[in-house]
Amino acid sequence: MKRILLLSILILSFQNSHSQDTELSKNDEKSIKKMIREFERNSINKDSIDWKNFEKKVWESAVFSKDSAVITALTLNGEKHSSYYDQTTETYLSAKGKKADSYKKIEAFENEENLGYINILPFIDSRKSLDETLKKGAKYITENLENIKKQDAKKLKGWVIDLRKNNGGNMWPMLVSLTPFLENETLGYFLIEDKWHEWSKQENQIFNGASNQTKKFIDAPLDYKLTNKNLKIAVLINGNTASSGEAAAIALMSNPNVKFFGNSTAGYTTSNSTITLKNNDILILTSGVMADYTKKEYWNGVEPNFKISGTDDLKNEILEWFSKNTAVNNG
Repeated sequence: MKRILLLSILILSFQNSHSQDTELSKNDEKSIKKMIREFERNSINKDSIDWKNFEKKVWESAVFSKDSAVITALTLNGEKHSSYYDQTTETYLSAKGKKADSYKKIEAFENEENLGYINILPFIDSRKSLDETLKKGAKYITENLENIKKQDAKKLKGWVIDLRKNNGGNMWPMLVSLTPFLENETLGYFLIEDKWHEWSKQENQIFNGASNQTKKFIDAPLDYKLTNKNLKIAVLINGNTASSGEAAAIALMSNPNVKFFGNSTAGYTTSNSTITLKNNDILILTSGVMADYTKKEYWNGVEPNFKISGTDDLKNEILEWFSKNTAVNNG
């Protein structure tokens, strides 16, 4: 009898401690409620989801942990671009759990002396400070522009813009960095709930709708223009090019001198909203699709004009394309 009583006490003790370990805080409960509502109102797949079942499954998972609830919500949402940033652990969650980098190693492009080369890398916002993001953005833009100016001083027959290592982040510092290569007027769009949200270049400044993105990061409009705006531009893309990297590729389509070389991009050509929750975590929710300046939608990424796998073949194909003609050419 004593053994049974002792065993019962131990089991009860374990259950209580286990319950305390997985019990949600009030802020986490409120955050999960808001997360569910945001998915229901703004998900790109909102018209195809059974929201009663969605909410039921998320709360069932919340019994185990907040992370379980989040992963269940992201999985039931049914697309790969949405994610969740946990401020406490400083990690991202996705439909498969913690977001992992699984990118192919990229060999450096061995550039020719008479070609300009710029490598547009990812730009990741600071999740803790807007000021830090703006400072980082100003530095990122300045370094890219100085690199362009330095090379533009030479006599060039064309440019190579490398997006093969650009797996995303904030697209606006990327587009501001690429201002000299971008055409005025419309660069692209987000299509969200049948409404077109334009990205544009006006008076050497980049805009998201009416919001001046250039002035967010640097004080004045860029007064720099390429020495020869008619040179061909080879843009390198592959399966690592994702999200905002794909947005940069789409924006460059507005320039008639651009052709794409490499492989298909990752297919994260959708737009995300960032929503801060009660517990200070951030829901990054996909709500729209990207489109180019002609309003062509890109649901599955960007395809190259010249599909090439090997690094040597890539360089040879680009050099052959440049050698055909250095002026504006659509072929």
